Amino acid sequence: MALGKKIRSVGLSAILFGDVTDGGAKMPEEMKQLARTLKGTATFTTEQDQTQEFFCEEEPDAPVESVISEKGLKNLTFNILEWDNAVLQTLFGGKEVDGKIKDQSGTEHNVKKFIPPKDYVEVEKALRVLTPYKVGFDLPRAKILARFQWNLTRTEIAQIEVTARCMTPDGDDSGTYEPFSWTA
Repeated sequence: MALGKKIRSVGLSAILFGDVTDGGAKMPEEMKQLARTLKGTATFTTEQDQTQEFFCEEEPDAPVESVISEKGLKNLTFNILEWDNAVLQTLFGGKEVDGKIKDQSGTEHNVKKFIPPKDYVEVEKALRVLTPYKVGFDLPRAKILARFQWNLTRTEIAQIEVTARCMTPDGDDSGTYEPFSWTA
């Protein structure tokens, strides 16, 4: 007996960002790509659920009961290799200000500086991941955790590592992550 065609996925076409709508109950209408992704850095992982085992004194070699005590986290992690101040504000919060700097030769330049927030900032976004295989998944509500990986060498490119941690969305018809596929 032949198996029917199943979904396969290889690679990444785009990661789109949008504002969380209705607490994640539905995906936003407007979404956009913030920047290009560094090759080989994008992964979506679902961590193993944690379990609690219960043993009895009379038969200690195996549990008599095992229950899921905590669901595993779901994370989309990727590195972007380019940014501007608008991207930094989307990922970190903060603001843009006008400033002046002097370079190593003493020449003064007008610049637009990104000023990160001094307080803790919680950034939540909706994300859509698309692949060349016409499959993808939505994250209706995700906490964004970002950090620079800025190696100042000629053999590595500065990048921002982004982790989108799936959060529970509002609404009965929304999941923490929602895989999909489409045809033609």
